[in-house]
Amino acid sequence: MIFDGEKLTDLLEPLELSWKERRLKELALMEDLVPQLKKIAQGRDISGLAAYE
Repeated sequence: MIFDGEKLTDLLEPLELSWKERRLKELALMEDLVPQLKKIAQGRDISGLAAYE
């Protein structure tokens, strides 16, 4: 499985936040998403997710 962090950035782009604000939003969102993504992956590796752990 592959997690593409650039897609997350693209998702938040319409909010028209500064890069600093967008980064904080990404981190807050990923704090909630990482456990759920790991649960869905059922122990399989998710490439690209380590940047948010």
